[in-house]
Amino acid sequence: MKDNIQTIVTTVCVCICLALGYDKAKTFINTEPNNDMHIIQSISPELENVKNQFNKIESNTDKELIYKLFVGSAEYLNACETMLATNQFDPILGRVQSSYGWKRDKYVAFTDAVSEYLISVGYDKPKALKTADDRKEFAQIFQDLVEAIK
Repeated sequence: MKDNIQTIVTTVCVCICLALGYDKAKTFINTEPNNDMHIIQSISPELENVKNQFNKIESNTDKELIYKLFVGSAEYLNACETMLATNQFDPILGRVQSSYGWKRDKYVAFTDAVSEYLISVGYDKPKALKTADDRKEFAQIFQDLVEAIK
């Protein structure tokens, strides 16, 4: 019972973070790039591929949802103190994606690019989240995705 409550609370927290990212996503979709936007100084080939595949997506609604998922993930991971290891996040992200109706196979090339990036930064290898710095480092994976698709 306690695990079910924790799962529900975690899912609600992720959804709130995604909702908070909504205004950022609306601004992102409805503005033209300008000199005030943060630009990644050094982008990896994997992130460059994510950016290129994202730019091929024609639907602004889908782009907004992707942005919200990345922003919400980064904000949640920065704030979450109960997650003990990185491998606990993927099931949460999967439930949130399902709740929003996102299908990973909708944009196969984009999904593959994100997967390649995640593997390149070690997302697929579980790591302990013992300190705030560990959580920030893990959250940075998603923050870098956010920056790549701006």
